[in-house]
Amino acid sequence: MKKLDNKGFMLTETLVVATFVIATLVFLYTQFRTVNRSYSTSFKYNNAEELYALGNMGDYLKLNGMNVVGSVVTSSPEQYLDITSCSGTFLSETDYCKALVNTLGIKQIIVTSENLDSLKSIMKSNSHIPEEMKDFISVIKYDKTGTNYRLVAWFTNGTFASISI
Repeated sequence: MKKLDNKGFMLTETLVVATFVIATLVFLYTQFRTVNRSYSTSFKYNNAEELYALGNMGDYLKLNGMNVVGSVVTSSPEQYLDITSCSGTFLSETDYCKALVNTLGIKQIIVTSENLDSLKSIMKSNSHIPEEMKDFISVIKYDKTGTNYRLVAWFTNGTFASISI
């Protein structure tokens, strides 16, 4: 009789240990997945190199047409202006702008107001903004009371950056 009780205790002990090991592995997996996602995001969004490149583009805009671009952005129903093509309608020194876009490896760059609330609501139905850029715009931290403008860029290496100008 004593031998049967030992076998039952051993089975119970095995089940308790197996449950503990499985719970620990599930916990570790979810933590690793969260850390891995954060790690990947930190290399894809707002890298130092891309922020510096976008700063150069912001300096160009301040000197060559930000007043025109800003007025178009605020009056546009889309709440943004795509300046990737460096249109002479909005910007002066278009050759320099095109050289900047090519040299900096910018795939798409838009100018919008600092407060992104209206852009976020409009962009859901906008087909001109790629889904990857919409995902990035949805995680940008911004000043809701700001009166400045914001540059948002998608680079050819697959990274994104955003700065206030």
